Amino acid sequence: MPDYMEYWIGKNIDYSDLWRAYEEGAAYIEKYYSMKVFLIRIEFENPPKNVPLFNHEAVFKTLKGYFHDLKLKCYDADTYNRVGPLFLYSVDRGSGIWEFLGELRQLLLYGTTLSDEKLMGQVVDNTDKKVAFLRKNFGDHIDPDDLKRFMDAKNSKEINYALQKLYEQKISSVQISTRPFTGDIADTRSSLVELKEPRDKGRK
Repeated sequence: MPDYMEYWIGKNIDYSDLWRAYEEGAAYIEKYYSMKVFLIRIEFENPPKNVPLFNHEAVFKTLKGYFHDLKLKCYDADTYNRVGPLFLYSVDRGSGIWEFLGELRQLLLYGTTLSDEKLMGQVVDNTDKKVAFLRKNFGDHIDPDDLKRFMDAKNSKEINYALQKLYEQKISSVQISTRPFTGDIADTRSSLVELKEPRDKGRK
């Protein structure tokens, strides 16, 4: 667990461990090339443009960690071991837009729970309506059982704490592409579908 000095100024970073982890993870790069990946675009509301990205590491690791923990909680061991991770594609400075690549089935579960701002073990709002919307846009890639497993998952205080902190950053948009990414990001972005309903006027 990094202390605040490591987080803020990079003090006491173990460079050997850092680069060893990168080099030993080369198999994940190879796995990426074996995957059919789609784009998820997550936007946070009103990020300040006149200051550094103070929350970058916290947001990044929470987004990555939640994707992993969601798979771990909602899939059996074989499925968990088979499906791929979440790959960072870009962070658009000053806009609060984060873009990741991943497999569509897992992105749909991930994006739906982020867009509904639900904690593990909670009921997703209007599940039937949500599933119909996802099927209309993404076909059979949506598995309603994924949402059921999310709602039935054992509550994790640690995961839910991380998500609460993430939601405090005010997610304003969650979009997923209907076309896979094959190298032309502009083409993939043109197929993005918004999952998050407009925020209620009275909601802060």
